[in-house]
Amino acid sequence: MAVSKRFDTEGFARLNERIDALVERNLVPEKNRALIYMFLTHRFYREKQEIDECFTDGPNDCGVDAVFIDRRADEPVVHIFQSKVFDSLRKASNPFPAASLEKLVRFFGILKDRKVELQKVANVQLEQKILEIRDAVDREFPTFKVWLLSNGCRALEHEVRTSRRHLEAEGIIVEEFHLDEVIEFCLNSHSSRANHTFHARDVGVLEYGTSELQSFVGYISALQLYRLLHDLRDEKRIDYSVFNMNVRGFLGLDNPINKEIFRTAASSDNIYFSALNNGLTIVGSKCRVMRTGSDMPKIGIKNMSIVNGAQTCSAIFDAMKDYYPDVRKFEKLSVLFRIFETEDPELIGRIAVSSNNQNRINPRDLRANDDEQVMLERELAKFGIRYQRKRGFDYDPDDGRRSIDALKVGQILLSFVHHDPARAKRDSDSIFSELYQSVFGNVSVETLFEAIQWYDLIEGRKRYIQDEIRIRGVRRAENNFVTYGVFHILMLCSLLGAGVEEGKREGVIDDAIAMIAQHLQEAGEPAYYSFFRDPRQTDKLRSAANQPLLI
Repeated sequence: MAVSKRFDTEGFARLNERIDALVERNLVPEKNRALIYMFLTHRFYREKQEIDECFTDGPNDCGVDAVFIDRRADEPVVHIFQSKVFDSLRKASNPFPAASLEKLVRFFGILKDRKVELQKVANVQLEQKILEIRDAVDREFPTFKVWLLSNGCRALEHEVRTSRRHLEAEGIIVEEFHLDEVIEFCLNSHSSRANHTFHARDVGVLEYGTSELQSFVGYISALQLYRLLHDLRDEKRIDYSVFNMNVRGFLGLDNPINKEIFRTAASSDNIYFSALNNGLTIVGSKCRVMRTGSDMPKIGIKNMSIVNGAQTCSAIFDAMKDYYPDVRKFEKLSVLFRIFETEDPELIGRIAVSSNNQNRINPRDLRANDDEQVMLERELAKFGIRYQRKRGFDYDPDDGRRSIDALKVGQILLSFVHHDPARAKRDSDSIFSELYQSVFGNVSVETLFEAIQWYDLIEGRKRYIQDEIRIRGVRRAENNFVTYGVFHILMLCSLLGAGVEEGKREGVIDDAIAMIAQHLQEAGEPAYYSFFRDPRQTDKLRSAANQPLLI
């Protein structure tokens, strides 16, 4: 079998092992969804429940495998995904098929045509996403990005040029994210360099501290920073492993703060960059400063990680990469750095959290070690449940316990105990901020365990309906709204099924689904996204559950 010399066969095997692990742990139902799941998890820090709602793949998907609308910035960004997962090296080493991008050109034509009958051209999931996108277009000024993902090679430019130009003429950005990018961004956690070195600006380096915590402060030039960051195998690509202890990765230039960092770095007055930016916070197990032999102090760091400044680094790198190695445009740009010499993981975590203040930290990251979270981890273990307090993948061999994420538990409690599923979906960050004490304070672990049992039953029903649509090609599976309404069903089960025997719980779920179906019909069959985030609809369902004989 002939495989391109440039094709990373070892990386292909590593990535496919990770894909298999996602399927085995039921994080995705099949391999074709794995890359999108990894991308949304690592780039946008989305949780599984939200990611599940993004998928549109299957019959009549118009070439769209998933849609994610990022509403974190001032205006939404609509991300459209087309993904290919290859099982064989032969297929993966071929260029990404140009026909995939051609399908997306046709999709955008359907999106614009408000007269088209969506039920005839799109499956249920895609139809709902089209309605959601149209609603965003009507209300705001969204931008659009198309992502071509694969565990193989990039498309040939001459094959996709026409489709790319057509989309870009409509203001639609086309991005590719394939084997090398996935490995670097989603898999690699250790740098190929055990030691990192760079020269500080000639103004010098300030050293301070005791043997317990030595620190160093100085300025690094744009050129030295670029060399510190670039991948040894490709100088136009960033080595993301240098951020492996950061509380978050690069949020992307879609983020308004990062756009401003980029503009400042690329501007003619970037000499003021260090005055307008907080700089970098770096940790390492050992740090040395050599002042002889050069006007610029040389700094060596062992096991380096940039725990604050991923946004700054990535924005500067993006601004410079098209000029490198001719970086005269950036010769006056300097970045302030602080280095702390420590191997204490708890201290590193505290430094990372306290120094990250340019972009909002997910409140959940700040709560992971709270007493309430540690207690839930301990008590749920008695019920055979592994409670995941911290974000991120756990790829250790499964010990047979059922795993559940902290955010999911918060959403379950908010829905089952506090009967507020709309907020569980719409404003999940508040669970770890203003709602934290009311949701996690004085939790009855026995009630939580019962809620998790109900949730698992509802999830099973959701998967069945999804399979009916995706695998068997059913055009209109009954109660297809369940994918969006899991937490609302959970609330109704709490109200309708109090004290019911375990063997009769499926019947209660049937009643809850029927109640939601009736209310959807009465509401005029609105887009599911809007219906299940509308607190007024939640109020109506809650009232109906309290008067079941009126249904």
